[in-house]
Amino acid sequence: MNNAVIAHLGVELLWIVVWLSLPTVAAASIVGVLISLIQAVTQIQDQTVPFLIKLVVVSIVLVMTYNWMGNSLINYTNLIFQQINR
Repeated sequence: MNNAVIAHLGVELLWIVVWLSLPTVAAASIVGVLISLIQAVTQIQDQTVPFLIKLVVVSIVLVMTYNWMGNSLINYTNLIFQQINR
C-alpha cells in the first residue's frame, strides 16, 4: 500500500464515522431542542428530564440503525483487507 491509498482509506474512514454518527447526533439534538422549548414554555427546570428522554431516543435510534452501521463497518474492513492483499 502506498501513501495515496492510505490517505484515501483515512478520508473514507472519516466520512464513514460522520455518516454513522449522524443519526444519533441528529436525534439527540432535535430532542434536546424540543425538550428545552417545552421546558422554557412550562418553566420546568429539571435537569434529569432532558437527559433521560435523550438517552431513550438515542438508544432507540441505535437499535434501529445497528444493522446498517455494522454492515458499513464490515464493508470498510473488507476494503482494507483487500487493499492489504494488493
